[in-house]
Amino acid sequence: MTAWAPRASGAPLLLLALPLLGIARLLPPSGAGLWLRLVAASLVLFLPGALVARALRLRGASVAVAWTLATLALALAVVFTFHTGIWVALAVVAAVGAVALPFSFRSVAGPPSWTTLGVALAGLAFGVALWHVAGVVHGDALFHLGRVRKLDTFGSLHLRSVDEFVDGGLHPGYAFPLWHGFLALVAKLAGVDPTQVLLHEPSAIAPVAFAVVYEAGLALFRTVWLGAAVLVATAPL
Repeated sequence: MTAWAPRASGAPLLLLALPLLGIARLLPPSGAGLWLRLVAASLVLFLPGALVARALRLRGASVAVAWTLATLALALAVVFTFHTGIWVALAVVAAVGAVALPFSFRSVAGPPSWTTLGVALAGLAFGVALWHVAGVVHGDALFHLGRVRKLDTFGSLHLRSVDEFVDGGLHPGYAFPLWHGFLALVAKLAGVDPTQVLLHEPSAIAPVAFAVVYEAGLALFRTVWLGAAVLVATAPL
């Protein structure tokens, strides 16, 4: 196996996110309790995508994230088609994970990537530091918060119900609110206000972001060192 080949997704281990979320919901939604709620809720949302990736014998954090977003896109399409609430999206995502689960325990060739694990741990430390400089929601973030809050609160959702203005047109960059839907589901699962999700979700998913960027550099340049260099160059941005 070459040094740049992707590694196992570790989806069965990610199943621990479910009891972790239950424990986190017992903690107060502030400080460390808030951080743990966001981390656990995010991992639960990543779980179905990771199960699908492993069932297809695809490896790597990048593949798991891609399948997570694909699954969420399907779930939101159901919500907007049938004008339901955001909970239906969660049900669709859970159903996809349940179907993939029996096939996810098949062995996936290749040793675990300790380098990717190290990168994720570095992302964890970066996320902790990022938490303390999150500040407040302002500027363009208010636009994003408005969309997330509508998805979190409204029933009978459709694409026009999350517009910025009454009778306004769809924003060309956010006509299909995939990332906003992810944040709204994190808020639902974590039991916290969308404002806290918008402020601190980057801290919660920094390990995943680090792993994805590292794997992208690794796949492009096929060396661990240049993969790490891509991460180092990207992180400050």
